Amino acid sequence: MARFSINPYTVLITATGRAPVVLKLRPVPLLVGLGLLVGLPIAWISLLLYQNVQLAQRNQNLSETASEVLTELNAIGNEIEVLKTRAGLPDERLENTRLPDDEKMPPRGGVAEVAPAEMMFDEARQQLPGLEQMLAIAVKPALEQTLESEAEQAAAFPSGKPIAGTAKVSSEFGLRPNPFGARSYEMHEGLDFSGPVGKPILATAEGVVVRADYNGGYGNHVRIDHGYNYETLYAHMSKIEVKIGDRVRRGDVVGYLGSTGRSSGPHLHYSIYRNGQAVNPRYYLKLEKPK
Repeated sequence: MARFSINPYTVLITATGRAPVVLKLRPVPLLVGLGLLVGLPIAWISLLLYQNVQLAQRNQNLSETASEVLTELNAIGNEIEVLKTRAGLPDERLENTRLPDDEKMPPRGGVAEVAPAEMMFDEARQQLPGLEQMLAIAVKPALEQTLESEAEQAAAFPSGKPIAGTAKVSSEFGLRPNPFGARSYEMHEGLDFSGPVGKPILATAEGVVVRADYNGGYGNHVRIDHGYNYETLYAHMSKIEVKIGDRVRRGDVVGYLGSTGRSSGPHLHYSIYRNGQAVNPRYYLKLEKPK
């Protein structure tokens, strides 16, 4: 088989009146050199394009992250304003956006352009200390005070059971016939719960005992001031277990069921007063409606 070979070439460059210039060319090294000269710029350009694409993707990811951070900070700011309202502090969003009646929101528009990531991160850094300071100095103490007040109010709300165990209502709140047989009607300012003598009578909310003595109509009775314009009355007890000035909590025993005073049999008369007016205890005890 014949072997293929590339022979070198001699190039003669002549000029009139001058000595000729002789160039000896070897095809293989020449072709390799030309290939390198052509290939290197293409590879370099490809590398630059790849790096630019990677950099653009990183910038896009960074911008999206910065945008998410700002969005979360704005959401936290809105939640803080809600907490401020809950704590009884003014809502700055309303204060800052309130305009006089003769002013309207100025017209706005333009081409939407994505803000640089550095600018958004800088905005987040500026907002964060203010949010932290607002939470620590203003919102947290006011909210704690509000929650404490609400807890006290909830404890003072007369929603507990006034008698231990099962309670059977023997007389409803409102207008009723005279229980002693007279042909007349009377206003009954509470609920009557029948039961055996000696059954524990319980405070329905936290408060201070303001009456604990005998009364001709109510017999042995206790009156508790719960604050927040609420008072409760427990009457006809066989025995009183508390004295004036005692602080009681919901569920504490204040006495025992009996039939003292104006009573036709063993029972507890229980009344709730709001702003000095008797209200139906059923609405507070969540008892089933009478059939």
